[in-house]
Amino acid sequence: KAPAEKMLSRYQTDADVERSFNDLKDYWKKLLSKFTVETGNDKVNRMVNIWNQYQCMVTFNMSRSASYFESGIGRGMGFRDSCQDLLGFVHLIPDRARQRIIDIASTQFQDGSAYHQYQPLTKKGNSDIGSGFNDDPLWLIAGTSAYIRETGDTSILDEKVPYDNDMSVATSLFEHLTRSLDYIINHKGPHDLPLIGRADWNDCLNLNCFSEHPGESFQTFGPSEGPVAESVFIGGMFVKYGNEYADLCDFLG
Repeated sequence: KAPAEKMLSRYQTDADVERSFNDLKDYWKKLLSKFTVETGNDKVNRMVNIWNQYQCMVTFNMSRSASYFESGIGRGMGFRDSCQDLLGFVHLIPDRARQRIIDIASTQFQDGSAYHQYQPLTKKGNSDIGSGFNDDPLWLIAGTSAYIRETGDTSILDEKVPYDNDMSVATSLFEHLTRSLDYIINHKGPHDLPLIGRADWNDCLNLNCFSEHPGESFQTFGPSEGPVAESVFIGGMFVKYGNEYADLCDFLG
């Protein structure tokens, strides 16, 4: 009750409520004004300038959680999901996007692979799911590249970031990105295309592992990688984000 009473004490008068409501409107006006378009259609403008940006922020905060009350208790946050989510959010609050990139990279393994999910409250990888989704490492390059393009802040590449949250083996974020690429290079199939591992981005279509019992998630069953199944999708990602990694290298000299 104490926290609730403290909150209620802030709104004892109509003036208190009015002032807080105006502060809230000013907050969103400032935030949403960072990106605006004028299309000549009020409905499109409203969708793009307000609700799409709001949705991107909610998705960044909640990831794939069912509600405000589920985050960090169930599946946690996805490695790939979180990298994708910050693409539409980074212009709103860059500092939070920066911290999210560090959190995500901290669940990467030393070989460049990564936990597929992690718990945001502990920042620990979800060992029940483990790794083996071979598109995951490349999404880290996507998110980091987007952050730098938006902010110009290349200092993030020098941040010391652990592997599997073990600071004794921490390296620069740039080294994390290098190992992301190396993981793909070192895991190719018979046609020199990237191995899919358990699945690429299209989990429901391109599966390389299957559950054996009703109600069992495919994500918790099967080998973390296979010797044959390849992914054209990951190959395309490698070209796109490999080029963005190369651009970073050129920029840094």
